[in-house]
Amino acid sequence: SSARRSGSDRSNKRPHIFGRSPACPKSGRRQRAMLRTRPFNRQRIYGMGFIVIVALLILGIHLSYCLLIWGAHIGSLAYVLLFVYHLLFINLCVAFYQCIMTDPGLVPPNWGFYMGDETKRRRYCKMCNVWKPDRTHHCSICNRCILNMDHHCPWINNCVGFYNRKFFIQLLLYVFACLWVIVLSGVVPLIFRFIKIAKSEKDLVSIWGFATIFIAITWCMSVLLICTLFNFIWFHLKLVMQNYTTIENLEREEGAKSKFDIGCRRNWEQVFGATPWLWWCPWHTQGSRPSGDGVRWRVHYTRVIDEDEELPADEDGAAQKWLPQGSNRR
Repeated sequence: SSARRSGSDRSNKRPHIFGRSPACPKSGRRQRAMLRTRPFNRQRIYGMGFIVIVALLILGIHLSYCLLIWGAHIGSLAYVLLFVYHLLFINLCVAFYQCIMTDPGLVPPNWGFYMGDETKRRRYCKMCNVWKPDRTHHCSICNRCILNMDHHCPWINNCVGFYNRKFFIQLLLYVFACLWVIVLSGVVPLIFRFIKIAKSEKDLVSIWGFATIFIAITWCMSVLLICTLFNFIWFHLKLVMQNYTTIENLEREEGAKSKFDIGCRRNWEQVFGATPWLWWCPWHTQGSRPSGDGVRWRVHYTRVIDEDEELPADEDGAAQKWLPQGSNRR
């Protein structure tokens, strides 16, 4: 009995590898990480001013479109436009909330202390006292390390990382779509209002006239935001398809490809999940969560060059030693 007890004690004292607990399945750990929300500390509270500005801007454009432009119009066209617009607007609000509240990703506890068969050099964060996985960086504003950190965004008062990068891209796309609906469907009612003012059927110095001015300001602001967001959205979509983050893009050489680039489709799935019909979904489910865990990354066949070693050159003078990184080191 003592032998059995000692054997059971040894089985219960197995070391935790990469933060893995014997009683905690890998899928359950990922599920909790996806649903983890950012705690409210002093920095988070001070940064809410930017969120208030964004929320007021969204609310002002939304009320102007719904109440002033189409609120007085009763008909099938108005109902269809408002229905389509509100589908996009609800997803926009959910994505905005998820960007703010979702934890972008913490380094698992005890990760990196067990090296296993890996001989590659590890990075250590002296601020957080943790080993940093690939693509993990320390954010000086959040004062912590972020998995697959893209950048810190003051407009959501949060870092964009592994678990909320999808929501950030969705927020940009839903804002862009809502603005296009407002611009395209609001231009005709706005023109009719100015025609009535030109014919002196309506007085500009009245509630109706002030509403017209407010609608015109809202419409022009929507056009300006579309022009501003277009290049910004395209930049981030290109980074996703090339499997780069904003930080990595700043550090890369011109024309260089990411070693984490495993194809456009798989790069996209690492952010939006493996189920295409759930890519629009602004929350995490089993089918729409990002592929992977934010710690271990698949890499493409990449040239391996040691900083302290010169590879022999062939007849053309180019080093031709190619090794599959990560394929035999898992």
